[in-house]
Amino acid sequence: MADTSLRYLLMLELIPREPNSINTEEIQQSLKSQGFEVNIRTIQRDLEKLSIHYPITSNESRKPFRWSFIDTAPFKIFPKMNMPTALTFELARAYLSPVLPPRLLDNLEHHFREARSILKYDKSKLSEWPNKIRVIPRGLSNQRPEVDADVLERITEALIEEKQCEVGYKSRKSNEAEYWKISPLGLIYREPNNYLIATVEGKDRVRQLLMHRIKSVQVTEDDINIPIEFDLDEFIASGEMHVLSSDHSVTLKLRCDKPALAHLLESPLSFDQIIIEDEHSTFTIESTLADSQDLRWWLLAQSKHLTIIEPESLKLEIEQSLLDALSRI
Repeated sequence: MADTSLRYLLMLELIPREPNSINTEEIQQSLKSQGFEVNIRTIQRDLEKLSIHYPITSNESRKPFRWSFIDTAPFKIFPKMNMPTALTFELARAYLSPVLPPRLLDNLEHHFREARSILKYDKSKLSEWPNKIRVIPRGLSNQRPEVDADVLERITEALIEEKQCEVGYKSRKSNEAEYWKISPLGLIYREPNNYLIATVEGKDRVRQLLMHRIKSVQVTEDDINIPIEFDLDEFIASGEMHVLSSDHSVTLKLRCDKPALAHLLESPLSFDQIIIEDEHSTFTIESTLADSQDLRWWLLAQSKHLTIIEPESLKLEIEQSLLDALSRI
């Protein structure tokens, strides 16, 4: 009896979810490799018994019959998914959906469904955690531009296989898509946009392509061309994901008010930030940053709470921007 029960469990583990399937001969060979000598007729009877209690189905249009779990079957694992695991899946679904390939999301849907079921029927306090946590980006919360699912699917395929692709890209200034051959190097999600980092054939330097502007993708058999010493983290650290005002970095020196900007003491602007405690109500920081529009937007937003000491040129630029703003109010 124990051997029969173990055989049933092994058979259930072998059966894939639709549209995939397995036939009785393949099940027989797998069971044999694990020490179970069983004939085809016995396997067929076992499967028919199991189908009474489990959502498995057979395709009898050809022999040997092929077996699958139905596509909507709940995901069951041993041991059962516990509450912390279910909670992790639910939060992953909520916050990783913008960056996960559609095919991967589809494969995980059964896990997500099982997690939602456990959270729904479990009465513990932990099951309420998704209702008690939110992630809110700083600044205005822009609506995410919609990325075509097929485009994202093919781009992720090209990234995984390290293959070049031909894309139709519609820039903001153009009414028609331009067609380029590109080497995809990485994906970066920067609220609210998805960016494809790639080289474009016939153009210099690594480019940032907005994913929602890619209208078509054809993956080729050609291997990607990776620039010498390219590293995705170094690309980000260099300031390339900002709208740069120049290719040079800025050594910024600010006198900041407490408590308005006290968060900079715990969340520095840069890795090399130096803090100088001035007095009870202010402190001074020095940071090296990319010379970017993001920096200017931040300085303008925080101008009530800081004094730009250096560089003088940036101080004058921000001053002029504030005067221009006042003239329009």
